[in-house]
Amino acid sequence: MSSIEKSISPFIAQQFPSFYRDQGPNFIAFVKAYYEWLEQTNQAIGHARSLLDYQDIDTTAEQFIKHFKYQYIQSLPDTAVVNKRLLLQHVLDLYRSKGTPRAVELLFRIVFNEDIEIYVPGEYIFKPSDNTWKVPRYIEVSSDPDLIDLVGTQIQNPSRTATAMVESIESKIVNGRTVNVVEISNINGEFVRGDRIFQTREITFTRNRSLLITGSLTAIAISQAGENFSVGDILDVVGSGTEGKARVSAVSNTFTGALSFSILDGGTGYTTNAVVTVKSTVILDVGGLQGDISSSQFVYDSVTSANGTVSFANSTQVQIIDYSNLASFSIGSTLIGPSGNAVITRVIGGSGSSAIFRVGSLVNRSSITFNNTRIREYLSTSLNSNADSYDLILTSISGTFSPGDTVDGSANVVQLEGFTSTALGVANGESLSNSSLGITDLYVYRSDGSLISCTGTESNLNNANLVSGTILIGNTTAAVYELINPARKETITGSALVSTANATAVTLSLVNGYFIETSTLTDANSGATATISDVVRLTDWGLEDSEAVLDNLDSLILESLPLLTLEIGTIASLSQVNPGAGYTTRPFINVNEPRIAALEVFDGNGSLEGNNAIIGATIIGGNGAIISVEVIDSGYGYLENESVSMQSANNPSPVSGSSIVFRSGRGEGRWLNRKSFASDIMYIQDGLFYQNYSYQVIAQRMLSSYEKLVRDLTHPAGVALFGAFRSLDVVEEDLDVVSESSIVQQ
Repeated sequence: MSSIEKSISPFIAQQFPSFYRDQGPNFIAFVKAYYEWLEQTNQAIGHARSLLDYQDIDTTAEQFIKHFKYQYIQSLPDTAVVNKRLLLQHVLDLYRSKGTPRAVELLFRIVFNEDIEIYVPGEYIFKPSDNTWKVPRYIEVSSDPDLIDLVGTQIQNPSRTATAMVESIESKIVNGRTVNVVEISNINGEFVRGDRIFQTREITFTRNRSLLITGSLTAIAISQAGENFSVGDILDVVGSGTEGKARVSAVSNTFTGALSFSILDGGTGYTTNAVVTVKSTVILDVGGLQGDISSSQFVYDSVTSANGTVSFANSTQVQIIDYSNLASFSIGSTLIGPSGNAVITRVIGGSGSSAIFRVGSLVNRSSITFNNTRIREYLSTSLNSNADSYDLILTSISGTFSPGDTVDGSANVVQLEGFTSTALGVANGESLSNSSLGITDLYVYRSDGSLISCTGTESNLNNANLVSGTILIGNTTAAVYELINPARKETITGSALVSTANATAVTLSLVNGYFIETSTLTDANSGATATISDVVRLTDWGLEDSEAVLDNLDSLILESLPLLTLEIGTIASLSQVNPGAGYTTRPFINVNEPRIAALEVFDGNGSLEGNNAIIGATIIGGNGAIISVEVIDSGYGYLENESVSMQSANNPSPVSGSSIVFRSGRGEGRWLNRKSFASDIMYIQDGLFYQNYSYQVIAQRMLSSYEKLVRDLTHPAGVALFGAFRSLDVVEEDLDVVSESSIVQQ
């Protein structure tokens, strides 16, 4: 559609002939003025030329607005205080919000310029099992100035075994330290302490710029159990972190004599597999000590024959473990030991059982590699006695070897020193050669890594090319062996008596020297000869932990004395604690790591590492000794293996343990709604007002004054409408704030 000129008066003059412009300009001016008047608002031409504009609410004439209202929002009363032109421009917003509280609120603002409240009874109906419980999950990570970039993105660990969405980031100051808390959801897998995280799409945080997970409080190993607790009791966790909570998950109701363990000195050189010993004790007060009674001595009662082993003693008291149950110690009897005696004046204890624990965790960790085989008892072993013998496997036998005959053997050998430049080493029984240098058939009868002993023909043994830098190749392993020193030639001899003999082998005793494979064995009595094809030393030392079948001079040291690697440290916590029952005296407690203690390395206090921890035990007399707790709120900022105390608002009994900081954190949890909680705001469904399809308008006017308006414009079908009259009782005039109000149901 072409545009319509709003004014025609500018074109009037050119509509007259030219002589009018010359002889009648006043007449033309009059006609032009007349048309200018007709073009004014509310005049004929003005209306005619603006008809298209009247179709637009923005440009229509005021008298036409009522027609727009009739067309688009007929139910709106003429008394509405809103700017009707503005309302008609945005009436679609009102219709789009129909059926929602916003629509009714908007309607009241349009018509009455008032604020109202919408009460939905269906949101306040008591519904069993309709609450939603949420447990926050989060990880604590290292600092980075761009941490906020994680929000709304997916994160993962390097192995992609764990992924999650980041909901929010919060940095907290905990005891002077910054703790960065990353709340996560949609968790797949497990994030653990020491892992690094980065964004799946690697936007800001990549594999090369990742964040370290410092871990959250995951569990607590109990060291001091307290008493009079019940399963379900809530404890506040006090340590370097904050806001941690634990719930008692197991207690021991032993009624009396349970033990509460505590770490007095974590010692050194321990593994988590250390051997724990807890023994009940008898404590004897003694007098008249003669001689000496000391630890580890066996003592007995002179009258009843009750006996046991001393675990501690001084001039007035003797503590005994492993005591006999056949008779009891008696007052007035004489306690007799191997180097002293004393009169028993009082007997305490002798009861209690079942208490035990394990080493939970370690701090100050280090790795140690050592040989675990004890060889002290072999210091005086004779290597060439009647009990030490050889089997010689023979070929090319000529003559007869008989028991009691003396046999001799000798062979020229070369000793080679070098190294292999390949992964394979030189094996016993193969031959070495280098055809380009004329070196062939050097038979290896013993290979000890860099040192190799070979036999062969005289020409091969005397080869002048067996010098530093020469390369030799193994014929079976293809090992490359390079000499670092010239070959050293020598003669190996052996002499022995024949113990037994058959057609293929002889057993020797009283051996002197050594017999070499490929050498000739000669019987000095019968003159018989044979070629030695294999030598087996029969001596078996029986070394503990040896991997060798026979431990003798032919065995490789690495096989007979294997190395053991252990991770050791200081005991930081106890686990799997059983407090036992019935104890009346301090128990004997020993924690021993036998493999470390056997090395006999002393600490600065003269005690053996691996046997120097000191574990205390307190006898508690009531029920409810805590065995284990469950962390229900990880809090923030706790450190691995730190000592923490746990406090109850209703029980002053001391409880302590060691923190285990490992997995992602969790909050205590909360209900997201209260639909299943009986309270003064929740109601039983009545089928009328309190139902899922009703709502109430709370306004400063009666329902009858607006009911039809609401039903015509915003009310959804199938829903019951109720009203409530709210009167303002007190209004702060200066602040225009409602201080009190009352609501009357309609």
